Amino acid sequence: MRITTAIVTALLLSSLTTAVSSSEGSSIWDDARSGVNGGTVGAIAISIGNGTNISDTTVIEDNFAPVVEVYTATWCTNCVYTENTLNEAIGDTEVFLIHYHRHKYEALDPFGSNSTEHRWESTYGDASYAVSEPSNTRVPPSNIFFGERMHIGMRSNSNSLLNDFATSLATQLSSHFSGTVSFSTSQTQEGSLQVSWNLSELEYQCMDGGGSCPTVTLSPWVMFIEDSAYYPDGTNGLDYYHHVLHEAYEFDGLVGTSTLNIPMVWDGEDLSVILLIDWSYPEEPDSPLPAPGALVAIACMMAAAASRRRV
Repeated sequence: MRITTAIVTALLLSSLTTAVSSSEGSSIWDDARSGVNGGTVGAIAISIGNGTNISDTTVIEDNFAPVVEVYTATWCTNCVYTENTLNEAIGDTEVFLIHYHRHKYEALDPFGSNSTEHRWESTYGDASYAVSEPSNTRVPPSNIFFGERMHIGMRSNSNSLLNDFATSLATQLSSHFSGTVSFSTSQTQEGSLQVSWNLSELEYQCMDGGGSCPTVTLSPWVMFIEDSAYYPDGTNGLDYYHHVLHEAYEFDGLVGTSTLNIPMVWDGEDLSVILLIDWSYPEEPDSPLPAPGALVAIACMMAAAASRRRV
């Protein structure tokens, strides 16, 4: 009986440890999307200079840098702290950064557009509204890691905001993909930009050996990002604003072509067109059964009770 009790105790401790470790990371961030499982596979960038003389370019990629999306504003002083903290957490890690600037009902920030606000609100707005105080779909500063993990404001859920960001960066994507993606650009005679994408070779790597793999939807977004924009009139003390998102367009279909107007460059010749790939599948309804860790604990207690009855 002592041996049985020891085994049961060990299993209980193992179950509790697993439950704690699985929830430890998620307590540091909030889910970035509401009502759906989803995130970003990655992004492909093609430089188009100032948008006036574009050469035909095709990029084929199979190794994507993680995407971090930042919601900010030129008047947001807290954003300066969180962006510096984010840069410290990133260090030498390869990361693709996108900065959304507040645009709707905005008089002080010249960047951003209706399309960039649509991208943010349609993707992250519901989750932002649910966790922000006061509730808002657009809160500067907000940081989204891999399209999955949301950090709003300057509040820390661990011993520091730096540790929060570093933990999000170090945590693997919840879904994995393999295969190649191609992205092509060319300039039309009218000066517009023609973009083409092919995601048909990108495959979802299901880790569920039981055969209950979800049907994953891939959504291409085409974005225009300026690497650096000089704006000394910003009231948060920054003269240069980096990774500025000017426009964002969502498309359907794994393979497609579209012609887009090139946005005006703020200054310089550092505009890029980006193919960002989102993945998603519907959330499963809550199961009436206890969580796996709880099931293990219940089974252990039943075994212990049966053992006592036999003694």
